[in-house]
Amino acid sequence: MTSADTAHKTVLIQVATHASVLIVWELLSRFVIPPQFLPPPSMIALAFVTTIRSGELPRQLWQTTSVLLLGFGMAIVTGMAVGIAMGMFKTLRRILDPYVNAFYAMPTVAMVPLVIIWLGLGFEAKVFLTWLVSVFPVIINAQIGVMNVSPAFIETARAFGCDRWQLFRRVILQAAVPFFIAGIRLGLGRALVGVVVAEMFTALTGLGSMIVFYGNTFRTAELFVPMVVLAILSIAITNLIYRMERWIAPWRVAQG
Repeated sequence: MTSADTAHKTVLIQVATHASVLIVWELLSRFVIPPQFLPPPSMIALAFVTTIRSGELPRQLWQTTSVLLLGFGMAIVTGMAVGIAMGMFKTLRRILDPYVNAFYAMPTVAMVPLVIIWLGLGFEAKVFLTWLVSVFPVIINAQIGVMNVSPAFIETARAFGCDRWQLFRRVILQAAVPFFIAGIRLGLGRALVGVVVAEMFTALTGLGSMIVFYGNTFRTAELFVPMVVLAILSIAITNLIYRMERWIAPWRVAQG
């Protein structure tokens, strides 16, 4: 069997699996579970059309996406810089490690009231909270990636006459790419949580405000709309991260 046949078979299996799940879900919601507890996919699809036509979903999706991209983008840049620096310099690592571990373990909800006191209920507060909850997985994985570069790589590079900058750029950074990507993926999950939690507490704009409103009014079909959109958004950004990894480290794709 060729690779094309295998890929085609995999796609067919995936489509059949997803279709089966939707059919079972539809039947259960129609005949077993009351739709106010679990609406069928057909009702959710109708709610999608309604919220799109009214302009509510595009407007709230733009609010959430803008906060997510700005906050998470800042987390990637600052997290990479701090994590690489911690991995390279032992003194800096000893100073910052307690703070990084403490903030990483702190629940997101515990930070919301303080952020609201600092920055209010606007766009800046949501961006800051998104950055705050997503930057630490990026820092930790970047640090571990730099620290776990094989000594054989470093010694080989030195044997070929690489200076410190070449060693850092061509060996350490390249070898730590898998850890960088893992940190970004973990940070993405926490960034989505941070965005939604911030919007649920402010309940002004975004997909989180839709979840609060439709949950409080027991409109479960509409409640599933922002939840499904968040899942699709997560999948789309994760695929973008995979493409970025293929561009940065094409040899890993060849190995896989």
